[in-house]
Amino acid sequence: MAKQEKYAKLCKEKMAEEIASRIVEHPNFVITTFMGSSTADLEVLRKSLKRASSSYFVVKNSTLKAVFDKVKLPDESAKIDGGMGLSFSGDDIIATCKALQSFANTHDKFKIKGAVVDGKSIPPDRVKMLASLPSREVLLARAFAGMKSPITGFVNVLSGVIRKFVYVLDAVKTSKQNTA
Repeated sequence: MAKQEKYAKLCKEKMAEEIASRIVEHPNFVITTFMGSSTADLEVLRKSLKRASSSYFVVKNSTLKAVFDKVKLPDESAKIDGGMGLSFSGDDIIATCKALQSFANTHDKFKIKGAVVDGKSIPPDRVKMLASLPSREVLLARAFAGMKSPITGFVNVLSGVIRKFVYVLDAVKTSKQNTA
C-alpha cells in the first residue's frame, strides 16, 4: 500500500509541474468551474477552443492550489470552488474568452471564475468584456484604417488644389480665346 501512495504522490507532483510549466509558457489563461457539465459538453468546448488555438484542462482543486502557490498567484486560490478547469490561451486571449463565454451562455452550470492575463488577475466581468471585443483581425483593420485616414485626406486635399489650378488655367485659356 505504501508503494501505491508513493506513486500517487509522484503522479500529483508531476501533474502540478506540468500545469505550472503550462502557466509559465502560456501566461494568459481563464479559470472556470464545470460541475454539472457532461463530458460530451466539455468535448464540444475543447473543439471550439482548439479553433482559437487554446486548450482546456480539468484540474483537481488541491493540485490547482499548489500550482497557484508555486507560480506566485495566491489571489487565484480564492476562486477555487467545485470542479475547476483551466483554459490556456494561444496567441489571442480574446478568441479564447469568446469561445468560453459562448459556451457559458448555453450551459448554465459552466461558470467563468476569472482569468490571468500577462500575470494580472482579471475578474469574470472583465472576461465577459474581452469576449465582447471584435476579433484581432478586425481590431488590426480598424487601427490600419485609422492610420491611413489622415494620409488619404492629405492626398485628397492636394488633388483638390491641383484640380482647381487646372480649372483656373482652363478658364484663363477660354477667356483669352473668347477675347481674341
